[in-house]
Amino acid sequence: MSGRERSKQQLAGEVMGSLMRLNKERIRANGALLRPHDLTPQQVWLLAELPPEGGAPIGSLADAMQCHSSNVTGMVDRLEARGLVRRQPDASDRRVKLVALTPEGLSLRGAMIEIARRPPDVLVERLDAEQLQTLSDLLAKACAGLEPPPDLKA
Repeated sequence: MSGRERSKQQLAGEVMGSLMRLNKERIRANGALLRPHDLTPQQVWLLAELPPEGGAPIGSLADAMQCHSSNVTGMVDRLEARGLVRRQPDASDRRVKLVALTPEGLSLRGAMIEIARRPPDVLVERLDAEQLQTLSDLLAKACAGLEPPPDLKA
C-alpha cells in the first residue's frame, strides 16, 4: 500500500480473503477424504444442517445453505436414494415435508462432520500452538453472538 496505513476495512478484507483461501484449501484437501463416501461438500453441509432427531423443511435447509430450494431438493433426492435421509410429513402442517436423517445417515453424519472440520495442513504446519490460540481467540471474538456451525447446535 505505498506508504499508507491500511484502513480497518481494508485489513478486514484481507482477513476475509485469507479465510477464503484457507477454506478453499480445506475443501480441496478434505475432498479426497470425502471421495470414498461419494459425497460432495454441499451434501455433507446438508447432512450437518439436519437435526440428529426430527427433521427440517427443505426451505429452511435452503436458507441455511444460502441456495435455492431446488438445489436442496436435488441433494435430498440423491441422499434419499442412498438411504441417508428420508422425507416425512410435518406433524403440524401436513403440506410440509421434512427431511430427516436415517440411522445410516446419522451414523455417517458424525464421521463426515469430523472430516469437514479437519483444518488444512498449512494452518497446522505454519502456525505454532500460541499463534493458533491467538487466532482462535480473535475469531471467537469476531463470531460472538453469531449462529454456531450446524454440528455445534443443541
